[in-house]
Amino acid sequence: MTGSKNKHANGDLYSTRYTLRDGRQVLIRPVCSSDGDLERDLISGLSADSSRMRFLGGIGQVSKQLMKILTDNDPQHEAYIALAEDETGNERAVGVANFACDPDGHSCECAVVVADEWQNAGLGKHLLHELIEAARDDGLDEIYSIESAGNNAIDHVARELGFDCHADPRDYTMVRYSLHLR
Repeated sequence: MTGSKNKHANGDLYSTRYTLRDGRQVLIRPVCSSDGDLERDLISGLSADSSRMRFLGGIGQVSKQLMKILTDNDPQHEAYIALAEDETGNERAVGVANFACDPDGHSCECAVVVADEWQNAGLGKHLLHELIEAARDDGLDEIYSIESAGNNAIDHVARELGFDCHADPRDYTMVRYSLHLR
C-alpha cells in the first residue's frame, strides 16, 4: 500500500495520502462531525447499483439522522473519509468506510462505499485497510461485513485482505465476510 501519514490540519487527526492505481491521489482521515455535507453529497451521487450494494436495498433521501450516525466517531464507531480535490480545487468525498461495534464489544460490522467514478482504482481496499487497523487498535477480535452475494467488487478486496467468506444459511442472497484480528 502506498501511503504517507501526516498530522491533519486540526492537529488531532492523522491522515494518509494514497496514490491509487490510476495515479489519482486521495487523503484518507477519520471522519469529523463537520463532514456531514461531504458524506451527503457522496451518498446522494451514488448510482442506484452502488447505493443498493452499500445500503442493501438502497436509500431514498439522505436524512440528518443517517448523517449523524455516519459522522459519529466514538469508542463504539469508527469512520474514515477519502477526500480528493475536484476540478475547481474544492475538497469532495470520494469514499467512506465505517464500523460499529456489536453489543458484545468483541466484534464490529463494517461498510465501505466508493463514488462510482472512483471504483476499481484501489480506494476501497485502502479504506478497508484503515478500518482493519482501527479495529485492531481498539482491541477488537473480529471485523465483518454482511453483503449481497452479488457484490463482486467487495469479494475480491475482502479476500485479498484475508477475510473469510461464508454464505448466510438463512438467506442465500447474502454472505458474511469476516476477519479475525488476533
